[in-house]
Amino acid sequence: MGSNKGFQVERNIVSNLNNKRFFNLATEYKELICMLFKRIKDENSSILCLKNEGTGLEKKNDLTVTFEEQIINISVKSGSANSIHQEKIQTFINFLESKKILNDYKKNLIYEFHWCDGTYDNTGDVKDRISKTDYKKNNQDKFLQYMGILREYKKEIFYRIFMGTENIPDFTVYFSNNQFFVINFKDLFCKHMEFDESDSNIGILTIQNWNACLQGQDLNGKKHRNDVQFKCKDFQRYLVE
Repeated sequence: MGSNKGFQVERNIVSNLNNKRFFNLATEYKELICMLFKRIKDENSSILCLKNEGTGLEKKNDLTVTFEEQIINISVKSGSANSIHQEKIQTFINFLESKKILNDYKKNLIYEFHWCDGTYDNTGDVKDRISKTDYKKNNQDKFLQYMGILREYKKEIFYRIFMGTENIPDFTVYFSNNQFFVINFKDLFCKHMEFDESDSNIGILTIQNWNACLQGQDLNGKKHRNDVQFKCKDFQRYLVE
């Protein structure tokens, strides 16, 4: 989901819920409140819905909804090819090592498939940079080892990417075709752990270099190749059905 579209969905939710009373809500928003809070004691009850400001790796909550003395944190998604998480490759490696030490071979393999220039440290020539898809085709045995290493951290990656540690979201709310779907994180975790993985998946996730800069766009200082990005390609297909 593009950031502008995602922010607009969040703004729409806030606009339609904040300081509104349940009985005055549009049908899809009544359904959303019912899915989140289960029981409605008084249809005249008012709702607060606020955007949680702030950024950082540990903040995954987008909106906080307060209704009838209950507070629920939600993470909002829409569209397809949803970008769930982005961080520098070095901090990601540090995170993995904080859970279980990587030997040099495993660590270098993760770096190699991030840079895709034949090096472990982004020192290859621009002419040596190729897409991850092509690098995988040229190094299939290594790629399978690389994915195997990441899958050793499948559970830990899920919690880092979807939940963080600050104002942990209670639910993911997915919006599509004017309809809301509420996904409990326990169910989401089960689907992640049980997902029938292809050679490019870590559970329901895929990993990529956010900006490969294959033509050297980073050399003028306006872009960089440092970030790793996780995506869930299709919430509706894999998580809602």
